[in-house]
Amino acid sequence: MGNKIDAVDHGLFLGNAKGSEDKELMKKHEITHILNVCYEPNHFPNDFNYFQQKLYDTKDEFILPEFPKLISFIERALKKKGNNVFVHCEKGISRSATIVIAYIMYKHQINSDQAYQFVHENRPEIQPNKGFLQQLKLWGRLKYNLKGETKYHKEFRNLCLIHNAFKCFGKIDSINAENCKSCQIFHDITKTISVKNGFISQKKAKKLNKLTKKRKKKKRVEELINNCVKSSSWPDYSSSNWENNKFYQECLLPIKQLVK
Repeated sequence: MGNKIDAVDHGLFLGNAKGSEDKELMKKHEITHILNVCYEPNHFPNDFNYFQQKLYDTKDEFILPEFPKLISFIERALKKKGNNVFVHCEKGISRSATIVIAYIMYKHQINSDQAYQFVHENRPEIQPNKGFLQQLKLWGRLKYNLKGETKYHKEFRNLCLIHNAFKCFGKIDSINAENCKSCQIFHDITKTISVKNGFISQKKAKKLNKLTKKRKKKKRVEELINNCVKSSSWPDYSSSNWENNKFYQECLLPIKQLVK
């Protein structure tokens, strides 16, 4: 599994869950703060300052929106002289490595390849999954800031839209026309997804909710949901245009057409 803990940058350490269980080892490295990005427990809450963000190590995990707050935790801790931060996941090679690479990109204003090499030189076993690597590239194109009006920020907002829609659809076992389940689903979608991401206005969201209560429109809505859940997939992060995503084309855009 490699080393439990490795120094990556000034005051910043990267390692695995075994390292987080070794109190003496962490004391040896003068660790004061621990960033846990997996589902392993925090073992010594009375001895270290913890921040935990539970993430899965899969290519579909949407890790990019978490970068700012996790980087902020590291940055705030390292501002005080004498503080050292230990970032870990289960094996210390994918989730935690991705967060450390994102931080190095931000701190040194370098691209993902350069940051990867920087971290790799200090912990050779790192191996972020494909999805994480692609999100790191987008993080660089966003200039380490999720708010902006460039074409890359538009891609990011479309990705958020698709991700949130998938989360919403993931709660659906089946469409049941009898209990008008689809109406409630689309109420949730237009309120928490479309409006939030600037996909449609609040006024159009209300109009869509009314349309889904009409038999013909409701049938169309149900078809859209069923088609998306059956045939669509999570977007490839390497895509240069999120609007080419099948889910976006087959479900989200037709929803927008309903309220033109």
